Amino acid sequence: MIKVLHIIDWLCLGGAARGMIATSKYSSRLGQFEHYLVSLKPPDWMALELAEQSGMKFINTLDQTEIFEAIKTVDIVQVHYWNNPKLFEFLRSPLPETRLLIWFHVAGEYPPQVITKELVDYADFAIPCNPYSYELPVFQSLPDAVRIEKIGMVYDAADFERVANIQPKPHQNFNVGYIGSVSFSKMHQDYVAMSAAVNLPDVRFVVCGGGVEDYLKQQAEKINASEKFDFRGFVEDIASVIETLDIYGYPLCEDTYAAAELNLQEVMYAGIPPVVFPHGGIKRLVINNYTGLVVKSQLEYTQAIEYLYHHPEERIRLGQNAKEYAKQLFGAENAAKQLNPIYEKLMQLPKRKRQWGIPMGSSLLDQPLSLLDVLELPGKFVGAQTFIKALGHTAEPFLVSLTAENIDLILAAEEQIAASSMLLGLGEGSICQYRDHYINDGYLRLWLALVLRHQQRIPQAIFEFQNAINLGCNHWRVFWYLAESAEQLNDIVLAEKAVTRVLQFVPDFIKAQQLYERLQPLLEGDISHLGLKDINLLLFLDWTQEEQLYSQLSAIIKTLVNHPDKRQIKLLIDHQGIGDEDADLMLSSMMMNLLIEDELDVEEGPDVSLLGQLTQPQWSNLLSIVQGRICLDLENSATIEAVHADQIPQFPLEELLDWRSLKLENGGWELWKLREKNYIVFPDWKQPEETLYLELAHLFQTLATLPNQNEITLYLNSQNISDEDANVILSSIVMNLFMETELDVTVGLEILLTGQLTHLQSQALGSRLTARIILLHEDQNAIANFNGEKIPVYDLEKNRI
Repeated sequence: MIKVLHIIDWLCLGGAARGMIATSKYSSRLGQFEHYLVSLKPPDWMALELAEQSGMKFINTLDQTEIFEAIKTVDIVQVHYWNNPKLFEFLRSPLPETRLLIWFHVAGEYPPQVITKELVDYADFAIPCNPYSYELPVFQSLPDAVRIEKIGMVYDAADFERVANIQPKPHQNFNVGYIGSVSFSKMHQDYVAMSAAVNLPDVRFVVCGGGVEDYLKQQAEKINASEKFDFRGFVEDIASVIETLDIYGYPLCEDTYAAAELNLQEVMYAGIPPVVFPHGGIKRLVINNYTGLVVKSQLEYTQAIEYLYHHPEERIRLGQNAKEYAKQLFGAENAAKQLNPIYEKLMQLPKRKRQWGIPMGSSLLDQPLSLLDVLELPGKFVGAQTFIKALGHTAEPFLVSLTAENIDLILAAEEQIAASSMLLGLGEGSICQYRDHYINDGYLRLWLALVLRHQQRIPQAIFEFQNAINLGCNHWRVFWYLAESAEQLNDIVLAEKAVTRVLQFVPDFIKAQQLYERLQPLLEGDISHLGLKDINLLLFLDWTQEEQLYSQLSAIIKTLVNHPDKRQIKLLIDHQGIGDEDADLMLSSMMMNLLIEDELDVEEGPDVSLLGQLTQPQWSNLLSIVQGRICLDLENSATIEAVHADQIPQFPLEELLDWRSLKLENGGWELWKLREKNYIVFPDWKQPEETLYLELAHLFQTLATLPNQNEITLYLNSQNISDEDANVILSSIVMNLFMETELDVTVGLEILLTGQLTHLQSQALGSRLTARIILLHEDQNAIANFNGEKIPVYDLEKNRI
C-alpha cells in the first residue's frame, strides 16, 4: 500500500481541492493507494466532509512539527500548488526527507500565479494541470531527458458523478450560465456590459458564485439591464443549474490564472456548449467550432451567444461533441489512471532532503547569484523578499523598488507596480494577500498603497503609506506619495506635514515646492481640527442669556441623545463674544449637570464641542460642509448674520427627530424628513385640475385616518413642476379638505414635496422608502427617472404592501 500525503493551503470547495479529492477517490479505487490530507488553514467543514466521504484521511493539525512527523510516515508528499504566502512559506521550510510531487493548479504564466524554475527544480516530479501550462518555457526549456523524467501533464479533474445524471429541464428563458469565482481577478471586467449587449428577447444570464456579485448587480442596474441577470451566489447543487442552461458563457480576463476549470469540464460533460475567450488554460480546453466557440473580443462574445440562440442545431452539435470530448479526456477517473503510474514511478526514488534554490544533483556553487543573495536587506522586509521569490522572473519592478538606489529607476518601477492587474494587486497570491500574512512588512504596505492609490481608493492608500513609513519604509519618495494622496483627499494638514518632510530631504524637488505653495492658502481655511462627522449641525447660543442657556442646551442634547442617528452627529457650538476658557467652563459644567441630574448617556453620541475662534476662510469652508443649524428662539443673530450662517438650512428643535441621515453614493450626507413609514407618489401634475385634486385629496384623507398616521411621511414627487406651483396646489387641497370634512391632514401626517432631485438624491431617498403608492394617473417619466419600479408597491385600499 502506497501512502500519499496531500498538502493544500486551504481545504475548501474550490477547484483545486475538489480535484484533489476526486482523483484521490479514484486512485484508491484503481490501485493500492492510501490518501492522507493536511490543510495549512482550518478546513471548510463541507469540504472536509466531502474529502472523508471520498476516502481521504484527514490529519487535523496546523502545527508544523506535527506536519513534518506526518511527512516522515508516508511514501509520497503531493503539494497542490497555487501561489499564496502560507503554502510558499511551507515549501521553503526545512522539510524532512521525502519524495515530493507538486501538482500546479494554475495556468502559470502571469504574476502572481506563475510557475517558477525554483518550484520545478524543488520537486521530484512536477505536474502542470493542462496542456497550455505544459507548453510554458519553464517546462519546455528543460533538457529533454529531464522533462521526460520529471514532468507530466494531468488535467485538474472534476468528479463527473456530481453531474452524471443531468437531464435538460424545460425552462422559460434562454439561459446562459456562469459558475465559479465572481471576481475581476478571474472574470472579464466587462462581463455585465458584454452580456447585456446580447440582443435576444428572453435571454437570462445565470451567475453562480461568490465575490463581487453586488457590484455586478449595480452595474446591471446602471444600464437598466437587471432583468437579464440572475445572481444566485454560491450554489453547491450545480446539477440543478446546469440542467436549465442552454449555453455556458465563461469569459475570463486576459491574465487569468484559470487552468483546467472544473466547472467548464462539468458543463461540457453535461452537453452544454461553452463560449469562451482564449485566455489561460482555457485556450486548450475548448476546441473552436467543435466543442464550443472561442471568441477574441467582446463583440464576438455577444455575437456568438446570439448565433447559438438562432441556430439550435449548432448548440446540439457542439454540446454533443463537448460531452464526448469531456468523457475521453477530462474527469477524475482519467486523471487517476495517469497519477497512479506517477506514484509508482516516484517509489523508485529514495526519499531526499532538499534545499530551496538548489536542484537535485547540484550544489550552491553551481547556482547564479541574484541581488537578494548578495545584498544584506533588513530582516523586517522578509515578506517582501518572499513575495519577490514567489514571482520568479516576473518580479523585476518589485526587486528594483526594494533594492535599487537610482531614484528614476525606482519611481518607474513603482509606477509599474501601481498599475498592477487586479489579480497581482488584490487577488489570490497578490500583494494584498502577502501583506495580510506579513503584516509588519513596510515594503508590502508600500506596494499595496501604490495599487490602491492607482485605483482611486485614496483613504485606504493613505493608511498603507503611513504604515509603510512607520514600519521602516521611510524613503522620502514614500512621504511624497503620501503628500500627493492627502492632497487628493483634501486632507490639507497631512499633505503639508508630508511634503515638508519631502523638502527636508530634497529641497530642490520642484513638484514638492509647488505642492507646498498650493497648500498655503488652503491651510488658512483648514477645519480638520474640528473632527467633523457624517452629520454636522451648528448651534449659535446667545451666551448673554445665562438663565436660558441651560434649558436650551438641555433640550437640544436630550433630543440628540434620542436621535436614531446620534452616532453620526456632531454638534458644533459657536461662542463668538465669549472667551474660549469661559465658554469651555460653562459648557463642561452644563454637560456635567446633564449627565448627573438627567442621567443622560452621551457615550454613543452625539459628539458635542465648541467651535473656537474661526477665520473667515474657515467659516466659509465649514458652512459649505455642514448640513445646517439648529434654530432657537434666543440665539446669537448678530454672529449668524456676520458669518452668513443665515443662508444654510435651519432645523427647528421640535422637528429634529424627524430629520434622518441619508448617505449619497458620492460619500456625502444629507438630512431628510423620514419616519417609521415613508411613502412616495408620482402625481401627473399635468392632468386636469379637478382630477388631480380629487385623486390627491382621496390619498391624503385615507392616510390621515390610519391609526399610525403619526409614523407616516408621504413624499410627492415634484420633479416636473415648480416648487411654487406644487405648493399652491398642495395648500389648496389641504384647505378644501379641512373646509369640507374638518379633517386637518397635516396634524399627524407629514406631507412633503421632493423638489428637484439629483440622481444621487433619488438613489439615496429611494433606498429608504417603505413603498410607492400607485395612483390612477401617474407621471411615468418621473417614475423611470427615479427608478420607482424597484420600490415595493403599497395597496392603499388594503393597507398592506
